[in-house]
Amino acid sequence: MNRFEKAIQFIRNYGIGFCVFRTHYALRRKVGLLKRKFPAQPWSQITLSDWLKSSADPEPVSFLKAHQANGGHFFFDSGTIVGLNECYKKEIVSQADQILQNRFRYFFNDYYELGAGPDWFLNPVTGARAKSYLHWCDIDLFDPTVGDIKFIWEPSRFAWVYTLVRAYAATGDEKYAEKFWTLFESWLVANQPNIGPNYACGQECAIRLMAMCFALYAFSQARPSTVERKIKLVTAIAVHADRIEKNIDFAISTRTNHSLTEAVGLYTAGVLFPEFERSEHWLKLGKKVLMKEGLKQIYLDGAYIQHSMNYHRLMLQDFLWVLRLAQLNDDSFCDELFSRVKKAAGFLCQMQDEFSGRMPNYGPNDGALIIPLNSCDYMDYRPVLQAVNYLFNNARLYESGSWDEDLVWLFGPQALVAPCKQVERSSKAYEAGGYYTLRNNESWAMMRCHSYRDRPSHADMLHLDLWWKGHNILRDSGSYMYNCEQPWQDYFGSTFAHNTVVVNGTSQMQRLTPFMWLDWTKAKLTMRRSFNGGAIEIMQGEHYGFRKPYNVIHRRAVLSSQDGFWLIVDDVLGEGVYEVGVYWQLCDVDYQTHGNTVILQTASGPVCLVLLDSSGSGKCECFKGSDRPAGWQSLYYGRREPAPVFICSARAVLPARFITLVDLGDTIKNAALDGREKLSWFSEVSGKEHIVALNLIASSDRNIFVFTQQGTEKISLC
Repeated sequence: MNRFEKAIQFIRNYGIGFCVFRTHYALRRKVGLLKRKFPAQPWSQITLSDWLKSSADPEPVSFLKAHQANGGHFFFDSGTIVGLNECYKKEIVSQADQILQNRFRYFFNDYYELGAGPDWFLNPVTGARAKSYLHWCDIDLFDPTVGDIKFIWEPSRFAWVYTLVRAYAATGDEKYAEKFWTLFESWLVANQPNIGPNYACGQECAIRLMAMCFALYAFSQARPSTVERKIKLVTAIAVHADRIEKNIDFAISTRTNHSLTEAVGLYTAGVLFPEFERSEHWLKLGKKVLMKEGLKQIYLDGAYIQHSMNYHRLMLQDFLWVLRLAQLNDDSFCDELFSRVKKAAGFLCQMQDEFSGRMPNYGPNDGALIIPLNSCDYMDYRPVLQAVNYLFNNARLYESGSWDEDLVWLFGPQALVAPCKQVERSSKAYEAGGYYTLRNNESWAMMRCHSYRDRPSHADMLHLDLWWKGHNILRDSGSYMYNCEQPWQDYFGSTFAHNTVVVNGTSQMQRLTPFMWLDWTKAKLTMRRSFNGGAIEIMQGEHYGFRKPYNVIHRRAVLSSQDGFWLIVDDVLGEGVYEVGVYWQLCDVDYQTHGNTVILQTASGPVCLVLLDSSGSGKCECFKGSDRPAGWQSLYYGRREPAPVFICSARAVLPARFITLVDLGDTIKNAALDGREKLSWFSEVSGKEHIVALNLIASSDRNIFVFTQQGTEKISLC
């Protein structure tokens, strides 16, 4: 594809409006017009009175008294710290004590020390420092000498604020309040307004603004919280809101959660600080963007525009924060938005593994958790779902656990005695978002089948996630980093890092930049049916990502049986000879391989996978952590670790068929594919025999089904 063809496709995918805006924005930035909107004025020349209405008293003590009486309502009263369950105290204090030593937790996993300063511009992975002296308009966010900018931004998101507040609430020890103020003042000195990388992204400013507000109310009555310090904090909140307002049009152009988070920041500053001259404008602008972008970004079925479970959680936390603030301040959002966010919560609940609280590690996962108010693992989604469910239904979704702490902070201790109304998870079809699930007694699967109409993130169509008793048997590899060395820069977003088919060693889409793709994949679900009262369920879909240049179609059928086995049939349709590979990213447990068979030794019992191809010439291999980009996973941003991958590759004459058997809690014996006519296997523990003929599936209960190119149908009962 030449440059002209790429440009035409880019305009067609992203729209003429997006292209015109981005071109104009880049031009304004290059000639210095953008920089003029954001003067580099030092903190010493900025006073609170610069931001206040003429009617507000700028005298510090008078202002704080007036604000306490007339300011907006926060989640808890100023200086009133909620009581936390004693059983969580040890973990909270342990995390807070790391911060006392200037050791910060990056992406809710690894700790890094930033020195006595601390050094707010150090990338602790590369050892390089970002250019702290440049105006943010002049900073290259993809500077290879610095490394991934997110390692610079992470401590400046102020996630550590919530840890210090929680430790203060758990112990009453004011050393945690003093540490907040010491770090905050250090940050101000190092980060003069609009100078340095920490002002380069409006969303980073908004996340920091939210944390600063949380600290202001939580530490308000602590002795280290002097009048002078609180005035500095309120002034910094105004400066951050101003930075967000003046560039929120860029965030809107991204069609991502950036616009939502920035709007939350504006709304928060506007509703909590009516004394600010632009408070009404910030409130109205934030509310307008939230309503418009919320309805645009949340699909009608509750799926999210960014095709990511983690970004879906971020979006829910944005709305959890702002809808609760609105509720407390007698404000409201339109019913349509309220309904759409409620659907988004229901969607995420249906995508959750009920045994572990986790989600498929699907789509971009950049370590974002913007309201960290509990000691649950980063991958546990119960805290946000518990809180959002209470917001909408005044009921808890789960029985009591560490995920309840969010409820206490956002709604008060009375939320802990709310009734528990669990949601039944069942097989679902989210057609607008292109997510399809099958669920049986102890296992469930999610398949992706979607025609992209909004910017995709990973080349992963027909990816299948499989879960059993809390184990992610067939997993997604994650994201690792957005800016790192090759081959990892491209690998984690590629087709090779997912559970699907690769043709001629190419991905389904062509990557243009770290965040943009060409050749957006199109797909359709061709069939979804259940039999025997749901004892057997089947879904089938196909995608067209290999039509160009190969004119090849990948079709996948997935069968779920209450007998404890799953059957995946991959048809690669077309003409000619192609290198075809079926990739399965496996649960990271001990395993044994025997030719085309892998046995995973999970804590809940064995899981057996057998991979067969119609030609009989396929080569199977299972390995982890090789030098080539395969056999890796990233559960937390910035962390890459070995994990097994099972691959069957063949030089196949199309059409070709690959069959994968997964027996849960069992082992497979005598699995055989007799030419193109019959497949059979025996489950040793259950003692059941299964027979599969080409295009025919027979289970042990003697129900027979036919697979055709059009779909699957029941044809007889023997």
